[in-house]
Amino acid sequence: MRVISGKYKDLTIETLRDRSIRPTTDRVKESIFNLIQQDCKGSIVLDLFSGTGALGIESLSRGAKKAYFVDNSRKSLSILKRNLSKIDDNYVILERSYEKSLPLIKEKVSLIFIDPPYDMKNYYNILNHLINSNIIDANTTIVIEREKTEKKYKIPFGLYLYKSRSYGGSTIDIIKVGHSVVIPGTFDPFTKGHEFLVEQALKEFSKVNVVILNNPNKTPMLSLKKRLLIIKDFVRKFSNVDVYYYPGLTIDYCNDNNIRFIVRGVRNNADFNYEEEMAKWNEKNGGIKTLFFYAKDIDISSTSIRKSMEYDKTKK
Repeated sequence: MRVISGKYKDLTIETLRDRSIRPTTDRVKESIFNLIQQDCKGSIVLDLFSGTGALGIESLSRGAKKAYFVDNSRKSLSILKRNLSKIDDNYVILERSYEKSLPLIKEKVSLIFIDPPYDMKNYYNILNHLINSNIIDANTTIVIEREKTEKKYKIPFGLYLYKSRSYGGSTIDIIKVGHSVVIPGTFDPFTKGHEFLVEQALKEFSKVNVVILNNPNKTPMLSLKKRLLIIKDFVRKFSNVDVYYYPGLTIDYCNDNNIRFIVRGVRNNADFNYEEEMAKWNEKNGGIKTLFFYAKDIDISSTSIRKSMEYDKTKK
């Protein structure tokens, strides 16, 4: 292993290949730093379960201001100290469990790496400790490296999954501080009214997921592939908006993805009365809250546009 970029480029990183240390390969490490390159320079870094220290050292090489290395394995600490002896930089080694180390950090941390050993994979607990500590704020980015075959884990309230990418047998999750929201629908087609909902949702939430759902009572005019392409084209100008298809219910999507809020648009009182009943059901059965926004233009709807398109077809 080696340092990939920066002032320590090509520095050799010692490692120990056994079940107590899970080294980050150079390819995965390069992919991680491509995802977070804007977050590294000038940052305060926390390398939890640091092992060899490869991620923290790479951060320092790329301009991080300071790095904390946390580990309580004697094997890991021995290798970590040898690797750190090769650099001249601002770092602190905390030879304790992560639970005991977090209270010792007296400043905000902007970049956190979580790559636990094979026998410590309760990501929810780790993230929950971070949420309850005093070291993270709205500018903190959390990077989790895990095996691609691992089951999906829950994310505590107050954090959201910003990005997730897989490279070979590894998956990299980028987690941010804030809340995400779902805008569900069949979107047949996606309209300016839906775009307005996205704009409003982004004012209240850090991340918006536009989710195409199946409605057994409707036969879509546009194919799923076409709807996905149209929506992605509409929302391309927004940051922090993703588009997905989900074959189940909205409440199941929210629970599967640790999301607690839904945004719905209403055009009139009849719309609101209908949506309110569904909102009550979602909150009662899944703890999912619904926020309503009145439509910018009450005359625009997917149904009216679809009918107009069908009428144009018959005229031709």
